[in-house]
Amino acid sequence: MAEKLTERGVQMTVEMQKAKNVELAAQLAAETRRREEAVEALEKSRAANRKKRPALPKAPKLKGDVVEVTTGDWHGNKVDPAGFSAFLADLKMIQPDRLILGGDILDCGGFLAEHHALGYVAESADSYEDDVATANGLLDQVQPLASEIHYLEGNHEWRVERWALGQKLSHAKDIELLRRTFAAEHVLGLADRGIRYYRSGETHGDSHVPGWVKFDDVWFVHRLSRSANSARAAVQSAAANVVYFDTHRADYLPVRKIGTGHIAAWNPGCLCRFQPLYCQTRPTEWTHGYLVRWISRTGKFLMINVPIINGISLGSSIFSK
Repeated sequence: MAEKLTERGVQMTVEMQKAKNVELAAQLAAETRRREEAVEALEKSRAANRKKRPALPKAPKLKGDVVEVTTGDWHGNKVDPAGFSAFLADLKMIQPDRLILGGDILDCGGFLAEHHALGYVAESADSYEDDVATANGLLDQVQPLASEIHYLEGNHEWRVERWALGQKLSHAKDIELLRRTFAAEHVLGLADRGIRYYRSGETHGDSHVPGWVKFDDVWFVHRLSRSANSARAAVQSAAANVVYFDTHRADYLPVRKIGTGHIAAWNPGCLCRFQPLYCQTRPTEWTHGYLVRWISRTGKFLMINVPIINGISLGSSIFSK
């Protein structure tokens, strides 16, 4: 009798487990359907909101020597209008062969922000949508003025990738879906614009270090050093000619090494507002400006910092001649 009860108990346990398995399979199928529907809805939303930007005319490519302009740290809706206007006026006169955007063209604030000055209503005034709209408007103005444009991902644009990973999605395709919806190269339509985007987590060209890009014997990277002597730290770290950004302070330091000869580090400064709210307790030492480089057929080049002070470019009188 006891053996029959034991056998019946085992049979009931097996049947209960089978029923539970069926229930779990149904739940899994329902969850899979919900995820597929959510992904499909997100794709439709992204396609509906994507604006096909018309092709803009390119400036005629100069013959012979190459003229290159480098700028960065606009920070979207935190851009300084007077500083950017002065830069744009110079760009119209220079008409460079190559324009290098060194990153943080978007501010990526709002839900993507790392730092807020808590307790201030003003910190909630700017949205990512406004940030994207401003950056698109700025790109619309500079795009016709350069033959080719290169865009390095800054630490602010990288916030999108980190946020996407932080959603704890289980599949790389889902993470990439969020990137395609919110990342800089997509919300700014860089592929349609013909602007090449260099992600900070990938290697490019001859570089074996992620985020570094080389143009005509000079390396470009968004973040390298934030120390008070950042130019010295940058040139020692790179052991080569290097342009870096992120500090918002114009800088230049040439050195001569036995192994490398004459090398230097440059920082163009920024074009954003000087005193964001999160710096209200520590006045910044930021400066406005950009870099211009003339590159000869022999590969030799001259790079200069062009300061913009109180909305007036100190290079405008030179480039207007």
